[in-house]
Amino acid sequence: MKLLLEALNKPVDAFKRGNTKLSWTLVVITIGMVTILDPILRIFAKVTDVNPGIDVLHVIVLSAAGMITYCAVCTAFWIVGKIFGSLRPLQTYLRTWGITYLPTLFCVVIVSVTDNYFFLFWNNLFWGMLFTIAFGGILIWKAILYVLFFKEVAQLSGFKLVGALVLAGVVIIILAFINASIGLITPIV
Repeated sequence: MKLLLEALNKPVDAFKRGNTKLSWTLVVITIGMVTILDPILRIFAKVTDVNPGIDVLHVIVLSAAGMITYCAVCTAFWIVGKIFGSLRPLQTYLRTWGITYLPTLFCVVIVSVTDNYFFLFWNNLFWGMLFTIAFGGILIWKAILYVLFFKEVAQLSGFKLVGALVLAGVVIIILAFINASIGLITPIV
């Protein structure tokens, strides 16, 4: 719990510590939430009379895709870091990028709830504003972690940092598109 709070409140310290267990735990929980929470909420929401239940094979495929995406984004960030002069090994990226998954985890919960219970929030100004602020905050939080990650983990600064962020941003957009095309509601990036 102490490490989780550190990742939440002091991400730079969490990056420096590079706790593999925390990082991979957040990745696995996030992937589990992406692949399992949505079908479970769909069962209870009963939006339609047809309820497909949980397709175990689909959950396994999406979970594997989530793990592959995590490794792909870490490898891409490592390559981007190398291009801009980072000396950190790939293992450092693999053991620290997962620390940035806290906002992704919160986003998964919000997206799953709003997708399956949209009828509760439809045409409601309060909920619309609340979820808009929540999504905006999550995106800003993830962007800040993204910058801190390249600054602290890849140890880049100045124009090298800006260049790495732009190139890595392109990678994130590509991986998010691939995730969406295979059915991951919230991209695992």
